[in-house]
Amino acid sequence: MYTVQHWCHVQSARQCREQVVRRRCEEGLSILSGTSLKDRAFRIFSMNENVFYPRAKQRILLLEVHRYWCLVYEFPIPTLAKLFTNAAGCFKHLQDVIVSEMRIPPTLDLTNPALNVLINLMLAQAQECFWQKAVMDQLKDGTIARLATKVSDFYDVAYDLATNSTVQGLFPQSWLVQTQVKALHFSGVAHYRKSCECISQNHYGEEIARLQAAADAVRRALEFRGVKDSVIADLRSLQAVISKSLTRAEKDNDIIYLEPVPAVSSLSAIPRTEMVKPAPTTEIIDPISLMASNERSSGALPHPIMGLPLFQKLVPFAVHQAASVFVDRKERLVKEEIVARWDELTTLCYTTLQSLNLPGALQALEQPIGLPPSLLARSEEVQHEGGLHALYDMLENVKSMSMRNAEILDEALNALDEEQEDDEQMRGQFRDRWVRPPSQALTSQLVEQAQKQRETLDNALKADQIVRGKIDTWSAIIEVLSLPREELERSVPSANNVRGEVLGMGDDGEAPSKAEELIGRLKAMLERVDGMIRERKDRVEEVRRVSEADDISPALLHQAALLTSNSPTVKIEPAQFEDLFTTHLQKYEDFRKIVMLDEARQEKLLQEITETNTEFVRSRRNNAVIAKREKALQNLEQGYLKFKEVRTNLLEGMKFYAEFEKSLLRLRDNCFDYCFARKVESKDYLNNLTAAVAGLNLSGRPASRSNSSGSQRVSAPPSPSSARSATAPPSPSSARSAPAPPGAWNPSAGINFGGGSAAGAPGSPTNSKSGTWNPSLGIQFGGPRP
Repeated sequence: MYTVQHWCHVQSARQCREQVVRRRCEEGLSILSGTSLKDRAFRIFSMNENVFYPRAKQRILLLEVHRYWCLVYEFPIPTLAKLFTNAAGCFKHLQDVIVSEMRIPPTLDLTNPALNVLINLMLAQAQECFWQKAVMDQLKDGTIARLATKVSDFYDVAYDLATNSTVQGLFPQSWLVQTQVKALHFSGVAHYRKSCECISQNHYGEEIARLQAAADAVRRALEFRGVKDSVIADLRSLQAVISKSLTRAEKDNDIIYLEPVPAVSSLSAIPRTEMVKPAPTTEIIDPISLMASNERSSGALPHPIMGLPLFQKLVPFAVHQAASVFVDRKERLVKEEIVARWDELTTLCYTTLQSLNLPGALQALEQPIGLPPSLLARSEEVQHEGGLHALYDMLENVKSMSMRNAEILDEALNALDEEQEDDEQMRGQFRDRWVRPPSQALTSQLVEQAQKQRETLDNALKADQIVRGKIDTWSAIIEVLSLPREELERSVPSANNVRGEVLGMGDDGEAPSKAEELIGRLKAMLERVDGMIRERKDRVEEVRRVSEADDISPALLHQAALLTSNSPTVKIEPAQFEDLFTTHLQKYEDFRKIVMLDEARQEKLLQEITETNTEFVRSRRNNAVIAKREKALQNLEQGYLKFKEVRTNLLEGMKFYAEFEKSLLRLRDNCFDYCFARKVESKDYLNNLTAAVAGLNLSGRPASRSNSSGSQRVSAPPSPSSARSATAPPSPSSARSAPAPPGAWNPSAGINFGGGSAAGAPGSPTNSKSGTWNPSLGIQFGGPRP
């Protein structure tokens, strides 16, 4: 019989590999031919610089690993089937994910028809493994027939797709022949096994028809040329078995059973049993999580093959903005509409119970001496958490963090003020020549941001003052809760032997049944209140866990990829993710509904408690000792609640200031960077202005030398008449007739070097009246040198 090892022949597998991973196209993927796995590595060229081709390369290389394992190692048949399904899953992932994200037309061997051919070939081999295992385990003939029929179907589909016009010429003829032969072979096997089942069911006529169909399928398979010898041997062996069984069946039917033999075309189809589906491995479908899993594990090394993901935290800026918008909306929804609302309900519940003097009134009656166990447990909790001293330490910590935040903000604003003062000083010194933009126009955004931070910090300071007021108000009660048990018991008045007086007991020493009933009802209602608050705390923790684990980044990246699928240059805006935000925030609607139901339940329960407590107060008698004990127990109860409330506020305050400090540090760094850049710019402007002024003095300074004596002296202020004459424009005639001073250059004579003009002796070194420059005299302005 045919085995899976024949199909995994080395030569056939090499042809499969060469066809699957061949890249003869301009996209830049190619493969080197060779026999070792190392020689099968890809080379990526940068003609298109498309990042999805390296991704395709990685998937195909992993697929090659699975194929290589099937060829080299003698795995058990179930393992071989798993490897083939992994290979099919790799092709399926290429088809559904990688190719669809390429944004350019894929090459012929990466089109859907070509990949479907390869998927069906891998599934056919995986299904064949299950068929082989069924044969080896000697399962029922009907089961083996159903498995074989599905193998034949996979090969049939692969052949039909491979001969499609869209992939014409892609697959070699040897592949097509092998696929046809395999389809016919397993069709014959299925009919043969079904005929064996017909014997056990006494369907002798159908048995003969099945054997005829099997013989016809094997005969057609043997007509192909170019089939491997091992396959031919299996087919001839199967043909001999079928022929022998057909001869025996026809003889028995002709002599004994005499059943009519139906036509092959009228036979019912053999049911299919599909055992395989494409199953990509984790390395294929989620490599990022696999690579990052070791990073998240404490002390674990990166993935031994893939390492850690590159640029795992790098996202487009628009996606980063959208993620920030979503986080703000999510936190506002969770804090304001869910957690804050639950906190309000809890506060309202405690306030209502306090106004009714519960549970202190019941505790004073139930335990007139000593302390209730619940109060002792709360006292131990306060002591364990540090008591009043711990609250003051946390308050000082909050104060120091607040002062640190204020100092950071002051540093940022002072830097901006200093830069603005320097800019105004330079602008006042150079006036119109200081042309760079003023500081106010550039720092408006930073100043506005700093003002918002200042408002936030001021609001936080006000909240700190409120918390400090709570501590000062309840410090005495919290201090009592921090006392040891003996001192705590002495601080609460005892009310021994007054229960009967309060409840109006009769002569027999028993309390009226109505008062006892009311006490029992109140205790049951208070237990329901405690259970409701515990459940509420669990809900708050649950919604916080959901909020912390809620990461929208993968969905945003997927949405961004869809938006840029047609054109990578499409501009992405955070507003384009509004629908995604709405969908993602739907998970918190259940918590909002629970809040509303919880509010209605609490309102009803508090109403019942109020009515019952009113009846209880009317039914009992007043007693001063009991009243003092009730008041003391109620104060201790409220002190515990205030302790927990203040401690929670302080913890939230420290967390707020720690996060707020990071924001202020970023603001301060931005201000420092701006001031440094402006300082460098100011220095460059100052250097340019100084150089311009220096150049103006050298080229445009007015003359102040005397030509009569050659010595320099300060000129006297000109008279008004001379000034008027000096400022009057010269007439053209006077300009032309004015003789040049001896030794001075005459513009009308031009510039002559090394010789005289036509009016002077050539080469005379002392000729100073001809207008020719004498090098021995140097350069003189206004008159000769003495």
